[in-house]
Amino acid sequence: MVAEGATYPLDFTKTRLQLHGEAGFPSGGPKLSSLTGMMTHIVKTEGVTGLYSGFSPALARHIPYTGFRAIGYEVSAPAPCAASRRVGGPLPASSQRALSPVVRQHIRRFFCGNDSLEAPFFAKAAAAMVAGGTGQAIAAPLDLIKVRMQGDGRLVAAKKLAKPRYSGLVDALVTIARREGPLGFYAGCAPAVQRACLVNMGELTTYDSAKNAIVENVGFARDDMRCHLLAATCSGFVASLFSTPADVAKSRIMNQKARPYGGELQYAGLVDCWATTVKREGVLALYKGFLPGWIRLAPWQLIFWVTYERLRILAGVGSFK
Repeated sequence: MVAEGATYPLDFTKTRLQLHGEAGFPSGGPKLSSLTGMMTHIVKTEGVTGLYSGFSPALARHIPYTGFRAIGYEVSAPAPCAASRRVGGPLPASSQRALSPVVRQHIRRFFCGNDSLEAPFFAKAAAAMVAGGTGQAIAAPLDLIKVRMQGDGRLVAAKKLAKPRYSGLVDALVTIARREGPLGFYAGCAPAVQRACLVNMGELTTYDSAKNAIVENVGFARDDMRCHLLAATCSGFVASLFSTPADVAKSRIMNQKARPYGGELQYAGLVDCWATTVKREGVLALYKGFLPGWIRLAPWQLIFWVTYERLRILAGVGSFK
């Protein structure tokens, strides 16, 4: 939540860039195709607070999403608790079970048949995809609300809506449930899960592998902030490269005007969205928002990993391994 709050304006601008160019909306010229141009346009038309539209569901989303993927992915030997450190004894068996890894351990055992400390890269990638996809499936309703609230400002500016569809998170939950039913919360869920699989394969796997490589080859300690900075920068770039096309499709499918509001759906699914986007705007349109996405992911991951690891150390769990 700290990382999300610090980098949210970049995420908001990235989403607007991904929506930019859709049929029925004025293009605004090349200046709206850049990060600074789009951000300036948002501030002029919606105010500085416009950069934080959809902030509440974005924060709420990370409780189930990051809460599951970060803990579900990791495997590491449990660190001794404070009491066992004082007496020099091992961690109690009950605590070991409580701290035992969830996803990567089982995938490593399935592929490798052993409990080696270092999982191979493909096992890490598979574990990251499972953890990230599952976390996104749990958090999909909150992600849907975030994307719609981020996109409503331009719908109002284009006079396609008289006012934003939702006044806040609770209003969005009630309105979607009433007008679209429970399944309405899962519009665009498939590309969102696919995007989460890709971004976590890039993020968690790269951070994990990069951190180990930096510790072994550069000599930084595992808790050194320089190690976190280098590993987070690597993971941010790879995650953005892998996930941007799916992120563009997710944003557009989640934001398209749903039938209960009287509009027609522009996209039938992920592949149709990609095909339509390429036909109308060219192949590079699939990488709209890549630069702000990467610019956001690098500091986001730095803030996240530093905060997460410090809290782990304070709690006596030990560094991420």
